[in-house]
Amino acid sequence: MNIIYYLKIVYRNFVNQRPYSFLNLIGLSIGLCISFIALLYVTEETGYDLYHQRHENIYRLLYKSNKGNLQSINNVKVAKIFKEQVPEVTTSVTYFNGFFKINETVDPINCFYADPEIVDIFTFNSIIGNLNSLKTNSKAVLVSKEFALKHFKKIEVIGEVLEIETRTGKEEYSIGAVFEDFPKKSTITPKIIVPNINSSMYKGMLEPQNYGSKAGQTYFLIDKNAVIETVIDKINKVSKEQSKAFSETYSLQPLINVHLFSENIGGSQSGSLKRVIIYSAIGGVILVISIMNFLLLYTAITKRRIKELAIRKINGLGRKGVLRMFLFESISISVISGSIAIFLMKLIVPVFNEFTNSELTLNWIDDYKFLTYAIIIVLIVTFISTFYFYYYLTKFNAIEIMGMDKLKKGDVFLLKNSALFFQLLIVTIMLTFSLVYYKQLDFMINSGKGFSTSNLFMLQKINWTSSPFEEEVIKHPIIKNISKGTILPLHGSSTQYNIALKETPSKGVAMEMFRVDANYIPLYEIKLKSGRNFSKELATDTKGETIIINESALKLLEITDPIGKETNQGTIIGVVEDFKFESFYKSLRPLFFRIPRVHPKYGDPTGKYGGLIIKYENEKRKEAIHLINTLLKEYEVNLISDRKKMYAAINRNEKNIVFDPNYYESLVNDIYGKDKTLQKSILALTIIAIFITLLGLIGMSLFKTQQKTKEIGIRKVNGATINEIMFMLNKDFIKWVVIAFVIACPIAYYAMRKWLENFAYKTSLSWWVFALVGIFTLVIVLLTVSWQTYRAATRNPVESLRDE
Repeated sequence: MNIIYYLKIVYRNFVNQRPYSFLNLIGLSIGLCISFIALLYVTEETGYDLYHQRHENIYRLLYKSNKGNLQSINNVKVAKIFKEQVPEVTTSVTYFNGFFKINETVDPINCFYADPEIVDIFTFNSIIGNLNSLKTNSKAVLVSKEFALKHFKKIEVIGEVLEIETRTGKEEYSIGAVFEDFPKKSTITPKIIVPNINSSMYKGMLEPQNYGSKAGQTYFLIDKNAVIETVIDKINKVSKEQSKAFSETYSLQPLINVHLFSENIGGSQSGSLKRVIIYSAIGGVILVISIMNFLLLYTAITKRRIKELAIRKINGLGRKGVLRMFLFESISISVISGSIAIFLMKLIVPVFNEFTNSELTLNWIDDYKFLTYAIIIVLIVTFISTFYFYYYLTKFNAIEIMGMDKLKKGDVFLLKNSALFFQLLIVTIMLTFSLVYYKQLDFMINSGKGFSTSNLFMLQKINWTSSPFEEEVIKHPIIKNISKGTILPLHGSSTQYNIALKETPSKGVAMEMFRVDANYIPLYEIKLKSGRNFSKELATDTKGETIIINESALKLLEITDPIGKETNQGTIIGVVEDFKFESFYKSLRPLFFRIPRVHPKYGDPTGKYGGLIIKYENEKRKEAIHLINTLLKEYEVNLISDRKKMYAAINRNEKNIVFDPNYYESLVNDIYGKDKTLQKSILALTIIAIFITLLGLIGMSLFKTQQKTKEIGIRKVNGATINEIMFMLNKDFIKWVVIAFVIACPIAYYAMRKWLENFAYKTSLSWWVFALVGIFTLVIVLLTVSWQTYRAATRNPVESLRDE
């Protein structure tokens, strides 16, 4: 095959058909770029934990609360009981994050308290030392290569002493082994592992009365011959025998599912299968649009070359020659577009990472899967275009082609109207999805939740008795109220207690407990349905002997007249209306309010409540911020602007407070930030899909006006107006927009209804959403094609008629 000859043909065709060629190249390059980014995201998010040699037999222990919410935080003692009484569980490990100050350096990330068996379940590659030193020495620790280099600037650190400070004080530990850093695609990536026995929390959970206390993740190594369903049944049987008061049921989650299938599991930090599916679907859709656009514009180029191809056939170009020519042209365009796409990708990935809080990197050595799939995508584009046009042109002989002014309408397949229809159909559905997503987000963030957050400041506190501060703040007229309690909406860790009526102690229900004071319910404007609020004047209330429950708790306790009923947590004095205190993904859960009991030794630290909530006068925000900051300085409180840093300080017995005037907005962003990012990503990708479709529309309108140049001239000579000619040229585009919209509406409606089922509370699918999408699509299509058709309609008919 003469490569130089075919390269000349490709170059000549590109130059001769410049408008179409540039549109084709731009559209395909952008489409491949977006598809490659989606592909990179999918390959980065999949294949987790295959690194661990026993991954097929490692399972995470989950439990389901009485409201059906899955949780991954478990009790250490329960895990040990399951290990002892269920023979199929060969090994178990519980680990949880610790916040350590190591050699006077705060190191809050990936510091683990763990059972020594962690090295038997997960794959640790030892560099130096003995990994089993945790089993023989409670003061030995394991550290990663990264940790050793960070703290000692070397790897040979066996026997080196670490001074680790926690809330219980300082202790010295010796390094027993250094292990290789875990790969990125590992659920666990510890930097230092301290034996669990050194944790006060761990010791507390082993106490007989603390069956309900939970902390840490538990993993089991299950016998490879075991039937998992049978193991789960045995675990639940053991659980019921241990405590009939608890209504929890347990399940096991395969390790390889933890990363992608834990989005709605409490206590989990993971990726999202939903985002992987959405990004891959949109990447695939944009690839389809790009291929259709490529075929659409390449068809226009081919039609303009139809007689050239006929002459080549008359001069001896056979079927194989036609195939080679189209194959070489398709390969050239696809490879050039793919190269441009990779270049664009290098520029866009950092923006994508910042926009979506991702950590995508393109490494030519490590990302061999991505490169393989990217090459396959380019080859698919090449072969689809090659064999389509080869099949299309070999249907006719040279004499038939020479006699055609244009190809018959019935011989067009997947071109012009069909491609345009599918592109508009996809764009309409994507626009609808983006708009409904935005509507749902707005509903979750701004709709009525049953409590008010207007004119509120939230202060998270640690180790600080705030009573003098509160007394001083409330003296100022711009401050309306102040309360101590759980900050709403609830996000992250929660506190559940088993509550049962004293007359039926065996019928316990797990409920969320809110530690509050007497001002909490009126400050948040939570509606009291029956009974009364807490009173500062009543000793039974201030001593924590009374509780207030919500309507969901009332239903589960199965009582009709709750006021005065005694429970194991206190006497019920009131019932509040249900309010949405968590994410809209979750159903309402039962809860009760209680004023914390005063500890005889530690008094009444505000940290037990969760925080301070201050309500200020409307339009007095700036004055309130200045007042609070001034008073905090007077009380010598250390301000921490970043809430995440608070967790690193929690164990250091320091006098700290987090005051962020935009705390509520930050909290909402923590809860719905990923949804906001995903919605913006979908909108951005939809705009790109629209842009690629518009490139095809520009090419088709250009081709159509060139085809009808003489017809336009004749019509103008015979008195046709500009508007009539524009309508003639635009009516096909309008028709296909309308047809695409009519077919897209039921598809989009069904898809949106299924998607909204992910939310416990959802917005309505309003008719105006679909109407707005239809009008918008029609307007942008008409604006795109009208400038070209207007030029053709205003052209001098004399020039049109003599044009060849």
